[in-house]
Amino acid sequence: MFSRALLSYTLAAAAGLSASLFVSVADAQPTTAPSTVPAPAAATVPMRFAVLDTRHVILNSEEGLRVQANLRKLTESKQAELAQKDRELTEEQEKLRQEEKTKGSSPGLDKRKGDWRQKVAALQQAQLDFQRDMLQKEGELTKPMVQKIGNIVKNIAQQESYDLVVDKNAVVFFRNDLDITERVLTLYNQGTAGAAPAPKKAPAKAPAKSAPGGAKKPR
Repeated sequence: MFSRALLSYTLAAAAGLSASLFVSVADAQPTTAPSTVPAPAAATVPMRFAVLDTRHVILNSEEGLRVQANLRKLTESKQAELAQKDRELTEEQEKLRQEEKTKGSSPGLDKRKGDWRQKVAALQQAQLDFQRDMLQKEGELTKPMVQKIGNIVKNIAQQESYDLVVDKNAVVFFRNDLDITERVLTLYNQGTAGAAPAPKKAPAKAPAKSAPGGAKKPR
């Protein structure tokens, strides 16, 4: 789901980060005689990263399973139709070969061979059109899912101060504790966007009791 451009962007960002760190270290080297008063150390805040397998969330979420079932219903009948035409053309090709082998070439045979080639070209075009239509349909069904996943990831990143969340397919190595995929999948199935739970209300205070002897008894 994720293009090579995303990988290039991630690698470029990592390269930029390394370059900036290198520049910072170089700038820290003194160019003049050291001062007798030590300079205060600059406080650094480590960056926080997380990794997400977006495709896993799409394929294994409850909504994703329903989308896959709908796509299968749309494709099964068409795939069976195209497969049947492919078998028929294969059989026709074998008959043409046998006829040419036994009877030799003829104008009628040449015409049927030309017709067969046109049928093959039409079948190939139909297969390409079918694949394109299915990819478009899949994109239409999964686009809202990707948007929901993005909202969940943004909320998690804001709550836990993540500086960067990248897709699993765009990195070479990561620690397992950086993977938030299963958490995102759980929140997605719950229909939430990863928002922090609302603070609990403090229990109402009981009314203050009167001090002993402070109230007069009714007569």
